[in-house]
Amino acid sequence: MRKNLAAALLIVLLVLLHFQLNATTSRRLIAAMRAEQMPIFFAEASPSGSSQTQTSRTQTQTQTQKRPQSQSQTQSQPQSQTQKLYIGFPMIEGWTFHTGAPLIAQPQTDPTSVYCASKAGVISSLNQEDGKQIWRANVSDTIEEAFLLNENTLYIGTQRGFLFALDKKTGKQLWSESVDGESFVTRPAIDDASVYFQGAHGTVVSMNQKTGKLIWKFRAGGESATSPFVKNGMLFLGCDDHQIYALDSKAGFLKWKYNTNAAVKGSPIASSQYVFAGNELGLFYCLRIENGTEKWKVKTGGAIRSVPAFYYHKDEVEPSEVLFSAFDAFLYDLKIKNGGRAWLASTASRVYNRMFFDRALFFVAPFGSVIFGYDPHTGARVGDFNTKIRVRSSPITANDRLFIGLNNGELLTLTRQPPPPPENEETQPSTQSQTQTQAQSQTQKH
Repeated sequence: MRKNLAAALLIVLLVLLHFQLNATTSRRLIAAMRAEQMPIFFAEASPSGSSQTQTSRTQTQTQTQKRPQSQSQTQSQPQSQTQKLYIGFPMIEGWTFHTGAPLIAQPQTDPTSVYCASKAGVISSLNQEDGKQIWRANVSDTIEEAFLLNENTLYIGTQRGFLFALDKKTGKQLWSESVDGESFVTRPAIDDASVYFQGAHGTVVSMNQKTGKLIWKFRAGGESATSPFVKNGMLFLGCDDHQIYALDSKAGFLKWKYNTNAAVKGSPIASSQYVFAGNELGLFYCLRIENGTEKWKVKTGGAIRSVPAFYYHKDEVEPSEVLFSAFDAFLYDLKIKNGGRAWLASTASRVYNRMFFDRALFFVAPFGSVIFGYDPHTGARVGDFNTKIRVRSSPITANDRLFIGLNNGELLTLTRQPPPPPENEETQPSTQSQTQTQAQSQTQKH
């Protein structure tokens, strides 16, 4: 009888031990699977990392629910001191460069350099690694947002109507032109052969990229505060006369215009099928690109003066969502197919400039001093950085650095803060030094 009871107890213990081991193993497997599926701004850098940015919304929602756990897991893993991190949060300051005047234009980047244009008209080319100046040029007129790099040329518009093209390698002036009575304060647009500037008083010009020769000129029906956008052989612009214009980009004639019943101060963007822009009544429009007829419109809680941005899901050729902000201090993500809301996120204050997308984050700089990062899948704010100085330029990233122009004239560089080293790496040097000290003391005694 006692033998049977002992055998039964042994069987029960073996069964319990079996299930306990299975549960532990299962937990480890689940944790490993979650670590592999972390959003890219919490994952370690790898050569194939960029291919992970366009994921489905369902996958990302599952991942972001576990973001705090995933981040702690990533930070606890051994990491080489020389391993590069993707841009993300938390951030730390890198180098700064003082220009001496406010930076309103978005900095421009190529693989090795960053270019900034101060309000005083000074353009600087800097090394991305250390911020050392490569060259400096002065156009002797006010530059606001009319600053754009395309291939080897920087295109600049000024407050008194001057237009410039500079060689990006040397800063040498390639050509200059002027438009009497006009002021160019918004970012130009560019296609294969032309650069397009939209003036504050309604004049739109197309210039030959190589020579600066005027190709055509168009006059809108009022003042303008938007940046032009070129797509499918058409140039799109907004105007204070309530219209969204579509011009033939080659010849400059009007193809169609759409009346929004309020000033259009939100810059338009276009896909191959639709044109998007917002007006001062807080209405955001989706128009058919071929004829300007309305597909849908959405009412927000404030005027729209920001520049929209597209979001592409995995393997998509055409964007499926459009993002923009309104003066109600919200960031909207709408579905292009019907205008339905994908998500809504607070921006804390109004946004006037353009946002910037890098891998898995939208970087937004609302009015104030703080840079925010948003997950484009869910709208979750994943981090922020307070520059403590008013930000006026749009953010831009390159080589896992974020560049932002400040109102005090500084170009600020931000990088991701590396995670702390594992505990065993922290304790190992101290243990080793203690052993060396003891050995040295024993040698001295002998």
